[in-house]
Amino acid sequence: MGSTGSRAPAEVQLPTVKLDTTLAELYRRASPEDAHTRLAWISCGVTCGVDLSPHVPRNTKFVYEDQAFISTPSRDLSNGNAALRWSLAKKHLSLIPQRDAFVSGAAPVVLFHMGQSPEDVEHDRREAEATMSVLDPSQRPELIFCPGPSAIPMAEYGIDKLEYKVIFDGLQGYPLTHDLETHWLLNSKAALARSGLPTPKSHIVETEGWPPAADSCCSACREAAQDASRFPTIPPSCTGPRGQWLAQETDRILSAVRARPVPFVFKTQQAFGGAGTWLVTSDEKKSQLLAELSGEQQQPPNHHSNNDDDNSLLRKLLPLLTPSNAHLHPTTVLLTDLVSSPAGDYGLTFFVTSAGEALFLAAAEQMLTADVSSAWIGSTIHYARQDALRARFQRLMGRVARWVASHGYVGPVGADVLCCSSSRGENSEEGGREGPGEECYIVDLNVRTCGSLSLPLLRGHFVGRGLECASSFSIGVRGGRREFIEKWRGPFEEGRMLILSWYEDPEEGKSIADVVVGGENEERLAKLMKEVREDTEEVTF
Repeated sequence: MGSTGSRAPAEVQLPTVKLDTTLAELYRRASPEDAHTRLAWISCGVTCGVDLSPHVPRNTKFVYEDQAFISTPSRDLSNGNAALRWSLAKKHLSLIPQRDAFVSGAAPVVLFHMGQSPEDVEHDRREAEATMSVLDPSQRPELIFCPGPSAIPMAEYGIDKLEYKVIFDGLQGYPLTHDLETHWLLNSKAALARSGLPTPKSHIVETEGWPPAADSCCSACREAAQDASRFPTIPPSCTGPRGQWLAQETDRILSAVRARPVPFVFKTQQAFGGAGTWLVTSDEKKSQLLAELSGEQQQPPNHHSNNDDDNSLLRKLLPLLTPSNAHLHPTTVLLTDLVSSPAGDYGLTFFVTSAGEALFLAAAEQMLTADVSSAWIGSTIHYARQDALRARFQRLMGRVARWVASHGYVGPVGADVLCCSSSRGENSEEGGREGPGEECYIVDLNVRTCGSLSLPLLRGHFVGRGLECASSFSIGVRGGRREFIEKWRGPFEEGRMLILSWYEDPEEGKSIADVVVGGENEERLAKLMKEVREDTEEVTF
């Protein structure tokens, strides 16, 4: 006979979320000429390190120096590395696209399958649908799943054009809102340095030529090229022209770094998620950078080297230069001035119209890891400050909007801005002044959706509940969505905690997620964030 005093707890009642506006609404406002275009959004991430799935191959033309590419030894960048591929697929094919889909609005959103079995495909769908279920029905996206970029069902779903976050090689040939190579240019570090916008002064180091084909080189290169599952490389044992070219171009970059006095910032050409940037603030850090670029790190005791042990960043990066992408300069690096002791550090998010105007969305504060990678892990916004920040940065956003619109781009933009009180050298005759005695510099420009995009669109949701601050960040969780929501029942039912994206790995018994939390003030927000972070693991991109 059962006990009447041991009832199971009632189901958590999640409040309906109504966004202030959506990406679909912003795009129609920004581009009235496309108001009746059926536009589908693709917000999946990509890597050049490994194939994310059999139908989502790594990029070879449009090369991104993402965190996994930079930090993973070259011998582990293999399609046979199932653990790495699965880890990246969960982030790039589920977590990131769900996060953008949450704010896309009533529009088609394309997601790529992670697994191939019917059970895997259904699990992908259930996870995304569960995330979107809290949205007001009028703002829920139309989720469209397909194997990969080569199999997007345009005709089946009546899609006219695609809007994308980052470039997949496989998007070539589709009708797009903007040109792939132009988008590549707008997101490149060298283009920003040459744009005339207020940026720290930069020394641009470009490679010359490209490596000869592997089959025209030596036996080591021909042997390495036979394994198509492995990351393309020029083996340390190369005795032919490929090795000679690599040595020459490596020396060009290392010589520029050696000649540069500290402090400075070293950047690769194209990256996201905080990757590809090194703050060199001392001679010791300069030595560490040179070691990472050249692969000459101190080896542990009893280490036995072999040809696969070379983990030089330049040995990974430079062989990706080919005749088909040389005009994009993907292997260019930059040495820029370091803006030291900034008084303000902001992540501006705005929408660029076809007329070259900027529709302000937010000025958030970014959170980075404390280690040398400085990877992005989240953002914080203070709603009461937004009107003043809009006025403060309106001129700067206008300049950015005119520049990107002159290249035919309409859509979301994020700019990382550092402000300081003293005058510093920068790349603009017009200067970067945004207020009396203030200089502001764009240190990074992301012509795409950014991780903090949800924060301004949730202003009404949070402020209407008396929550004046909010933060979004990524977490790793033991267990699944249901257990997490039950554990944090109070914040979820109060609407002060929301799930932006979630993927539960049934085999591992773990989940990764993006959440956003709100607080009445900075102290209450910091307290809730601390409690959540202490109960979860950090996830970086």
